[in-house]
Amino acid sequence: MALSRRSGSAEPNPDLREEPAQQGEGNRKWLARLGNEDGVILIGGTSLADFRLRVAQSSLRSDMLPSYWSLCGILLKGEIFASVPLGPGSDISAIPKCNAVRTCPLEEYDDPQLYPNVAVIRFAKIHKTVHEDIRHLREDRTILDFPALMLPWLGFVWGTGGAPNPLINGIGIPSAAFVETVFAMAGFELTPGLSSASSCPEAIWQSAKWWADFYKGATETTQVKGKSAKSRASEEKDAKAAAMVPTGFYILRQRAAAVIASDVP
Repeated sequence: MALSRRSGSAEPNPDLREEPAQQGEGNRKWLARLGNEDGVILIGGTSLADFRLRVAQSSLRSDMLPSYWSLCGILLKGEIFASVPLGPGSDISAIPKCNAVRTCPLEEYDDPQLYPNVAVIRFAKIHKTVHEDIRHLREDRTILDFPALMLPWLGFVWGTGGAPNPLINGIGIPSAAFVETVFAMAGFELTPGLSSASSCPEAIWQSAKWWADFYKGATETTQVKGKSAKSRASEEKDAKAAAMVPTGFYILRQRAAAVIASDVP
């Protein structure tokens, strides 16, 4: 079982709310209506690869059911998000050059049948250097080698012989490890109880849903009280991200993981 620390909270985070889609509304319009400029985006798909990823995360849930999520990233302005998808994309040769970090258009994830579950969560006031940190991760594999994380997951998704669930061995899903690392570079702990490299979308979801008290405490300890304007400005400059209790919205059109989309033409 993947190792994780359970929250002691009895009630879920009230600032994480479910928002149904309007009739005929795809994911892009749903996001645009509710706000898609920044935050962590979680996506749950219906391909075989998505199904395998969702089932692999069941050990992080108390009910042992598959996760709602198979991919996550950091929303950026312009209807795009940065992530490390498990798929190789159009050019597999580009993966080592960019450390598998890609910019993904929301247009590719618009179809609610292919991607029925979507969430946007804000864990912190996004730091000004987020683009620079993403660029560093893209250019420097010594920070975290994402292609190395992809290999065991590809073996698991493809069902190759002797390929166990990587989470059992502490190997996180690459897209979640990417998100965790970007926040860690800003001095922010995204998922209490898990290291960045062993994270997964379900762990991020559980943190937002059940660890509100943890983030509230982090917010209180980082507040600057009774200091001069010069001192506050200096401290704010050093802190790349300001902690906050997670807020966000989500839609779950497919709560029980199932394959209803085929990648085979």
